[in-house]
Amino acid sequence: MFERNDRLRELFRGEIAKALREIKDPGLGGLLTITGVDLSVDRKTLKVFYSVLGTPQERHRTQRALARSASYIHHLLIKRLALKLVPKVEFHFDDTPRRATRIDKLLSDLEEERGK
Repeated sequence: MFERNDRLRELFRGEIAKALREIKDPGLGGLLTITGVDLSVDRKTLKVFYSVLGTPQERHRTQRALARSASYIHHLLIKRLALKLVPKVEFHFDDTPRRATRIDKLLSDLEEERGK
């Protein structure tokens, strides 16, 4: 059975993904993916983890655009959700996909060396 925080995390993740599709900020470049959300124990802060597939410049522009839009997204969540308390939204870059790709490449290179 899901506990309340799990349900809230999924609700926030879906609503934030919808809100990001609506934002018309030219700084949102590259392929933006929400990789996870973490709700604080007191439910006052929501950390949204994201990754960007693109150049480092696109990643930097996206980071700035998300920082600019955090309060707007918070406002949208307040309007859309019937909750007593809507947490403050913070965006954090998630480097896990890039590191996972690098580890996969290292492992495949190791397998190639063993095969020789």
